Amino acid sequence: MKVTHLLFLFLLLTASSAFAQGQKKETPEERKARIEKIESAKIAFITDKINLTGDQAQRFWPLYQEYDRRKNELRQKSRSYRDESLSNLTDEQIEAGLQTRLSIRQRELELDKEYMDKYLRIITPRQLALFYRSEREFTKLLLERLQTAKK
Repeated sequence: MKVTHLLFLFLLLTASSAFAQGQKKETPEERKARIEKIESAKIAFITDKINLTGDQAQRFWPLYQEYDRRKNELRQKSRSYRDESLSNLTDEQIEAGLQTRLSIRQRELELDKEYMDKYLRIITPRQLALFYRSEREFTKLLLERLQTAKK
């Protein structure tokens, strides 16, 4: 357990320091490596927090990565509307965009329900509740570290 925490902190600090270098433009390879380090730290952190067995981890994480990929695809669709300047759109176009955004959010909710059922075939309801909590906790920790690194 302590080794996992040390690994997590090391990876998090490495990612934070790369972010803190600030003004230097990051190459796509550096960005990909930084994201991979953060994802590895997230997996180690959450695996430890919810006490996944080896068998559960082997089945859970590929499923989670599939879910994450699908959720990101939906978010990308939502971003295209959000980035448009409202001053260039008619009220009808804005209303259509709002309806599209609502439809995407509904699909995200359906995706969450679908994967909750899949997760519960692998882990217990308690582990799933801890997973959701740990995922938020990891994000909060990461944001705190990044804020500290900026100072």
